[in-house]
Amino acid sequence: MRKFVTLFVALSFSWQTFAADLDLIQSGKIAQAVGRILQQVHYRQTPLDDTVSELFLQNYLDALDFNHLIFLQTDVDALRVKYAKNLDDLTLAGTVAPAHEIFALYLKRLGERQQLTDQLCKEKYTFTTDESFIPSRQKLPWPKDATEAETLWRQRIKFELLADRLSKQINGKPAAQDEETLKVIGRRYSRLLKTMKEYDNSEIVEIYLTAMTRTYDPHSDYMSPAEATNFDINNIKLSLIGIGAVLTQEDGYTKIQRLMPGGPAARSKKLQANDRIVAVAQGEAEPVDVLDMKLGKVVDMIRGKKNTEVRLTIIPGNSPDASTKKVISIIRDEVKLADQLAKARIIEHPKPGGGVERLGVVNLPGFYENCSEDVETLITRLKKEKIDGLVLDLRRNGGGILPEAVELAGLFIKEGPIVQVKDSRRRTQILSDENSKITYDGPLIVAVGHMSASASEIVAAALQDYGRALIVGEGSTHGKGTVQQLIPLNQTIAAGLGQDSGKLKFTISKFYRANGGTTQHGGVASDVKLPSVLDYLDLGEAKLPRALPADSITPARYESLNRVKPHLAELNRLSTQRLSADRDYEYIRQDIDRVKKQQEDKSVSLNEAKRRQEAATQKAQIEARKKERVARPANGEKIYELTLDAAKTGKPLALVAAARPEPTEPNGGDDFEPAEPDPAADAPLRETLRILSDYGRLLGGTPQIGSTPAK
Repeated sequence: MRKFVTLFVALSFSWQTFAADLDLIQSGKIAQAVGRILQQVHYRQTPLDDTVSELFLQNYLDALDFNHLIFLQTDVDALRVKYAKNLDDLTLAGTVAPAHEIFALYLKRLGERQQLTDQLCKEKYTFTTDESFIPSRQKLPWPKDATEAETLWRQRIKFELLADRLSKQINGKPAAQDEETLKVIGRRYSRLLKTMKEYDNSEIVEIYLTAMTRTYDPHSDYMSPAEATNFDINNIKLSLIGIGAVLTQEDGYTKIQRLMPGGPAARSKKLQANDRIVAVAQGEAEPVDVLDMKLGKVVDMIRGKKNTEVRLTIIPGNSPDASTKKVISIIRDEVKLADQLAKARIIEHPKPGGGVERLGVVNLPGFYENCSEDVETLITRLKKEKIDGLVLDLRRNGGGILPEAVELAGLFIKEGPIVQVKDSRRRTQILSDENSKITYDGPLIVAVGHMSASASEIVAAALQDYGRALIVGEGSTHGKGTVQQLIPLNQTIAAGLGQDSGKLKFTISKFYRANGGTTQHGGVASDVKLPSVLDYLDLGEAKLPRALPADSITPARYESLNRVKPHLAELNRLSTQRLSADRDYEYIRQDIDRVKKQQEDKSVSLNEAKRRQEAATQKAQIEARKKERVARPANGEKIYELTLDAAKTGKPLALVAAARPEPTEPNGGDDFEPAEPDPAADAPLRETLRILSDYGRLLGGTPQIGSTPAK
């Protein structure tokens, strides 16, 4: 019997080893296929060579150790000697052995760091010196040896402990004992080690091959079969019950990449892109710390049954450090299609000499199928309501279906080229508006921001090139002027893969403007720029590693209407004059100064008294702003809402209670700008409407509205 058991165990072990070997062989074939496809059809047309190999290795090390705290510099130097010049050759030869070797070294070092944190979490800490710590170390060297690593980790533990103390003070909660917090911190790193040890071959290979695809550009990825399924759920099956947010992971944090229009998160106006989720609680249950937890597990915790509560502890995206935490309660629900559709409002202002001016605002969250028809329907109704000007609000539009962008731009011009598309073979195609009908020919502004990307940039660029619309908003749009293709690897004949091998997303073409320039990298610059904190944060395509550069091609033939340029100087003068006396923009300028200082010096003090004073000063400032806003007199405006249903059926406009502004922080301060802010509390939109009034007057339209700024 004993011999049988021994033989069974041996056979089991042999079978497991055999299965693992087959898995590695399959992974090698996948790597080989990905490498070949990238160098043959990616837009860069760059061979997988030694230069790419160096970037590949760096990307993989950064993916495993984003903050440069796990590996030692000696580890990195040794790996560079061994692999910097030959990951390309090994990949094309069909091996992923370096992925596992480097991952094994990472686990070894992570185990050492976990043992170190166990010791550090037993120490007593004081916060009276002027010591500081840099939380974001991705651009700094790795620790040179174990001694320097210990110093950095002690500072990190102190940083996390102090952040917890300050967070409880800011949120008015009783301070926890340091011992309790240190236990939480210790468990966090124990969980990180346990989580990383559970990574299987497909997960390791996914990180490894994505490190390779990212050497070509930041939008190319390899997705394992499991991740490809998740991608389909997030991007196709929008009826999934949850909060309506697309999540990603960065430096151990679960980060909000974007909010789905109409989803519970967007409707709550409490969550924004770049917010980091640090804990998740179900209803009244205790929060579960999710730092360094697998993204899939965090997603599963956030998803749930309809009409149930999930509470998220977040660090706001513009927070200087981890001490500013908020608990957000959201009721899970379906992402309703109706809430993702275009909608409109009419803002009615009293004129200085009597009467009213009516300005229309069409908000388009994304370029979905037939959205141009929906916008045309809304505009047709707005014209019947006798609007004096129109704002097309694309500030939170992340893109969508390209032909819809062409159709939408065509609503405002007679006909002509809208966008040029150049593929990896450098062939150019011109997409044009061929419908001579003009839906709206009055004063037009396109409102944009750093979240305006892809298709929304095409519309803004085309209307700017034609001189048809004034572009107003933050310094520039996102700057994504590229197109990606997603292919299942096993459906690629050249790959020769018979089973589900995941999917490859890669860049195949670039957009170019009618004038031959590109929206890639630099985005679309606003004609009238409104000061914004977001201009000073690391946002936009230009901030992403390996973003494709901006260039130009031959302009298409089109006729400029030249309605904007003659009035730009005067429009900028009037806006600058108003903003110099506007209280909300005074607050925004203060926030810009604060953020600029933080960007210049990314270190965070570990002196508790100093940090408490900073927190108290900021809290007092926020409360003073709220009080001032609430005390403002009503401005006499009325806001009417227009849904697609009302536009189609002729139902009366719905009057929105246009009270005094809500006490939120527009475009900076305590929160990011709300996902869909009420115009009464939206300082950038308020100024955009004033600019529209000026623009209409300069074009020979209606008199200027009463545009006295808040004082």
